[in-house]
Amino acid sequence: MDVKYWLLLLPLVSCLSIAQNKVFLVTEQLPPLSYVDKQGQVRGDATERVQQLMLHAGLDYSIEVLPWKRAYKQAESSANTLIFTILKTPTRSERFDWLCPLVPPLEVYLYKLKNRHDLAPSSLADAKSSLVGVSRGSVAHSLLLNQGFIEGKNLMVTTNIDVLTQNLRNGRLDYVLLINTSVHDTDNITAALPENFSRDLPACLAINKQSDPQIKQRLMASFTTLSATNFHQP
Repeated sequence: MDVKYWLLLLPLVSCLSIAQNKVFLVTEQLPPLSYVDKQGQVRGDATERVQQLMLHAGLDYSIEVLPWKRAYKQAESSANTLIFTILKTPTRSERFDWLCPLVPPLEVYLYKLKNRHDLAPSSLADAKSSLVGVSRGSVAHSLLLNQGFIEGKNLMVTTNIDVLTQNLRNGRLDYVLLINTSVHDTDNITAALPENFSRDLPACLAINKQSDPQIKQRLMASFTTLSATNFHQP
């Protein structure tokens, strides 16, 4: 092939190389782990670790904050897509490649208002006579469905965690089953049960199974290096 044709192809080859090295990160609005600030930037403790990982691995990336169910579906179906912060459950285990733990274990509790003295459950089953709110597609959602809760009867499902806590405060919900980092109004909201329903599942970064093997290798190598110092750079 003539040299001039190679020169014409170089920009295209370069663009393809960059595209192949780009990863797409999806997460949810889950402060302080991940959230969009007033300037529209994605921030948070988990976000910072993920950004540090991308820099160490030398990968171009983008981060998008989505409702959890949509983020999960995108990560499961699209190559070179990663999702955080996700609990590694037995059901999810075979669907992704995993980098764990990304952050310390998350805790999932059944919460109620402190002034609801009429609510005194001794187990999760006791909440079946009440209305419990969860985030759609979350571990808490799956847990309640497996426990026999029924959407529209004793289960309210939404894609917005802030809506859940707001509905709890205004009396539209009796309980919410949420990750502890999602509950900020601790003056008025308390755990109704002492049990941590996440069962200390690791909180991770998950990689789509069909992703570029070289990208996965770079991520895994960088994650091993950074984890050795708990993401503290020397």
